[in-house]
Amino acid sequence: MTNKYAGISFWIYVPNKGAAIFFLLAFLLSAQIHLWQCYRYQSFKVTGLFVVSGFLYVVGFALRINGAFGNYDQLGLYIVSVALIYVSPPLLSLANYDILGRIFYYVPYLSPMEPSKVLSTFALLSMVIEGINGVAASIMANPKSSPIVGSALMWSALILQIAVILAFLVMAVYFHRRCAQAGITGARGIQKNLTTLYISVGLILIRTIYRGVEHSVTTVIRTEWPFYVFEASLMFINMLMWNIRHPAPYLPADITIYLSRDGATEVKGPSLPKDTRPLILKIFDPWRVTDICIGGGRDKSNNKSYQEIEHSGNEFSSHTVALHSEPLGVGEYQQHELLESRPRELV
Repeated sequence: MTNKYAGISFWIYVPNKGAAIFFLLAFLLSAQIHLWQCYRYQSFKVTGLFVVSGFLYVVGFALRINGAFGNYDQLGLYIVSVALIYVSPPLLSLANYDILGRIFYYVPYLSPMEPSKVLSTFALLSMVIEGINGVAASIMANPKSSPIVGSALMWSALILQIAVILAFLVMAVYFHRRCAQAGITGARGIQKNLTTLYISVGLILIRTIYRGVEHSVTTVIRTEWPFYVFEASLMFINMLMWNIRHPAPYLPADITIYLSRDGATEVKGPSLPKDTRPLILKIFDPWRVTDICIGGGRDKSNNKSYQEIEHSGNEFSSHTVALHSEPLGVGEYQQHELLESRPRELV
């Protein structure tokens, strides 16, 4: 089939062969390790997005290699390569949202919002931002449209994206502070995972700012090395970091297993109470600000389940699971559940 774009280069610069091959192999290795870890710890629901994002990067860099070897005029493959590399970091952000929600399940009595709402809330905000990005891109690509409008929308989306990332970070820090005040911040399921989460959010924030600069500064978009420094390298470090500090060994698979307030015992408690508010409040007020305004916040004295979780280390003693000096996989927590009742300190 004749290529109607023959002789036209869609690449602003000639892609570097060695760098593209290196990052293809790097992301392939990390994605394969994440796949094995998901199987090993049965944590597909929490960390499966790392696998998806990693393999998207692999395909994106494979097509970039195709362009690096002289196939500059293949428009379809060029678009797919750029798109896959561009959409992977938002998936890594979603993985962070999911991990924080899972940590909230582990200490629900100190979480600033309902654990089940973390992923859905921030995913919804991200979808809105990506929609604005899509509209901005279509306007800027249309020669009949005003580039000023497209640029304004793009910058609006960037500012909103940074605001969402910062809001997520503030919520995590606020939760961390509450754990410190309660004297349980040293628990591995909290300290190690939150520390890794902070670094991951920082890496994604730097990458997000870079993307905004790239679309605004001609010199940056016409130079390849910033892409490898602020996009490929940072996101690979993020993937590799979660390989090394995977959250699953420090969190139980059962979301009804909580860390008791002594910080050393895991307790099998009741399921979290359901949100019985109207749908519109569930969507637009996940932090229950209206409850704070009306009744001073989530009233635990009227919430039996939360009250039991906070004050009943002994009431659920028959369901207490001892903590092990070595981390268990999330599946292994289920096997050890109810076998021991003597708590041990976290290490």
